[in-house]
Amino acid sequence: MKNILFIAGLMALFFFSLSSSFAVSESHSDIDERLQGYIQKFNLKPLNRPTGMRRDLLDLGHELFTTPLLSGNNNISCKECHFPGNMTVDGLPLGLGEGARGLQSATTRRTQATGKMLARNTPALFNLNDINVMFWDGRISFDPLTGAHTTPVAELNGLAPVRADIANTLKSALAAQAIFPIANHDEMTGQPGSNPIANAKSELEIWDMIVEKLMANAEFKATFEKVFPGQKINIGHVGEALAEFQRYAFAYSDTAYDRYLKGDLKALNEVQKIGMDVFFNKGKCGECHQGQHLTNFEFHNIGIAQIGPGNNKGDDLGRAQWDQKPGNLYAFRVPPLRNVALTAPYMHDGMIKTLPLVVEHYDMIVESLTGFKLINNWKNYVESIGDHDHRNDDIRVATLSTKLEKKLNFEEEEERALSEFMATGLTDSAFLNREVEGDYRTYFRLQLRETGYNKLLQMFPGKVERHTYYYFDVIFEGGFGLKGLAMPLRLIAVKKPHETELIFREQAYKTATAANGIVLETNFNRTELTKISDSIFNPLEESYLDMFKRIYTYKDGEKNEEIPATELTVIKNDVDSINANFHNIRFEGTDKISDQINRSKDEVFYVPTSFNQKDVILFSVEINGRKVEGNLQKSWIRTDKGGIQVTWALELETNKVTKAQYNDFAQAVLKKLDVLDATDVGGGSPGPSDLTLQVLNQVM
Repeated sequence: MKNILFIAGLMALFFFSLSSSFAVSESHSDIDERLQGYIQKFNLKPLNRPTGMRRDLLDLGHELFTTPLLSGNNNISCKECHFPGNMTVDGLPLGLGEGARGLQSATTRRTQATGKMLARNTPALFNLNDINVMFWDGRISFDPLTGAHTTPVAELNGLAPVRADIANTLKSALAAQAIFPIANHDEMTGQPGSNPIANAKSELEIWDMIVEKLMANAEFKATFEKVFPGQKINIGHVGEALAEFQRYAFAYSDTAYDRYLKGDLKALNEVQKIGMDVFFNKGKCGECHQGQHLTNFEFHNIGIAQIGPGNNKGDDLGRAQWDQKPGNLYAFRVPPLRNVALTAPYMHDGMIKTLPLVVEHYDMIVESLTGFKLINNWKNYVESIGDHDHRNDDIRVATLSTKLEKKLNFEEEEERALSEFMATGLTDSAFLNREVEGDYRTYFRLQLRETGYNKLLQMFPGKVERHTYYYFDVIFEGGFGLKGLAMPLRLIAVKKPHETELIFREQAYKTATAANGIVLETNFNRTELTKISDSIFNPLEESYLDMFKRIYTYKDGEKNEEIPATELTVIKNDVDSINANFHNIRFEGTDKISDQINRSKDEVFYVPTSFNQKDVILFSVEINGRKVEGNLQKSWIRTDKGGIQVTWALELETNKVTKAQYNDFAQAVLKKLDVLDATDVGGGSPGPSDLTLQVLNQVM
């Protein structure tokens, strides 16, 4: 394996400051000056909430959005695929139409049942005001100067449409777009023979029958007549109401990026600014993602592997299917990017599962395409999604957009900053501050100096144990690499006096609280534990320790010698043995890792990065009526140069602390620690991973 890279954790949904990971020598004014240049060059403008809302029209749109009466079989509404509780998407690579069951959310799953697997990923509904090109292939467009529509239904198109009653009622592309899923057999109409509406001969006939059904409902009839007095109701009125609801209900643009564009130069943190710099400079993202919506609404082939049924017998020709232009083969609309971190998976067919993997795709487009294979971890589908057919990769590569660089050669820190900019800089504050869902433990950590450790020894006496921690990071072996995951992941094997535990920790949120110069770090985690039998762990441990013994023989902090080739061979064998033993361990975390990197469990590569010993004093304490388990740690840790450093820390953990409870509880923790002052805390734990990976790069 070449270029093994440390997997730095990245946040997709929640704010996680990475500032400490970056050594930035330039002043804020230097980077701000560059960012101001990009604002001018790419015509960047903040988004504001739309104005002029009609409350009666919005309320009607809300009712229409949630009613199954818009479907032929009365079994699906807009809400099923664009569930507000799941960020207006279904969370699936490919949508599921009528006949599917359930709502995709944090706790439930939409399943295929008798529904059709749709050809494309369900687009989000955020900030659709004033967008004049709709759908992945742009088949709906609207010219606000002339009022003319372009749609797949010729009778709605042009300056003198045949169905002017409908076309003239639709005042935007958003309104025109809203009526087309209603007339789609796979999405909402139902299959011919399943209901009278599905037997209609055209979209126009379907729409007329849907309106007839709505007007047969006394409540809808009364509401339509009140909202549109004196007008003959047609499907255009339905589209207008749906558009009004979507325009205002899903307007979320209070982002750090927008506040920065409005002149608040402190709105973006240091890492987000670096990421924005990478976005518009080295990343070349601004070539397409520009303007007010961070898109030029053009169509580009960006080398996406096609999965699922596609629109053309397992393939999807994209824009070329509609305009027949060879230059638009496999080209799809450039999407807007606000709140992009909330709407995974990505691309027109949902082939990319996480935001950091999107960054990596652009870093090495050809490798991403030609090395793609589908690991179908979705339990939602009855039929097989179908892997990408690599036989047409050559034509996909040959027709790649000329705006793309086939290799961007990102540094790891650039990828991390770019992902952070998109994950948090472009996310509305309402979502950054929302409650963390699910079951988890909340961890508090305070790095101590020896004086602070000794003070807390008097407060928290307890049982002393010697624990050995073996740390692993996760990468993908071979082909298309992996430099980031959607959430921070870390695997730790902890050898205790009477058992060995494997910890898979998935970080949901990280924050900090400060008082009197003491900064308390907090992690909201979901943790999976499994006990490792001696028969599995002993050979893994033996190889692990042997590997590090050989590394530190030549790199012990005082010398930095070349490791002989014979030793490198043994180190490689140790790493192979570690992975062979690791793959015999089955625990729930392997499913999550496999899901996030789109690789099978046996292809996940576990990189031994460091180990240390800790004298751990275990205790239990009550804080604000809540039981808190804690430990004081004295650790002997290898530095990144191979030497040994002693560090001290306090760790506390308790059951789920909600964000609403967090501030009060964190202050109660700090009050409990009031024997400490600023001189008792600080320092840090060294990271030996760089040293380890330098060696592993030589052998893999």
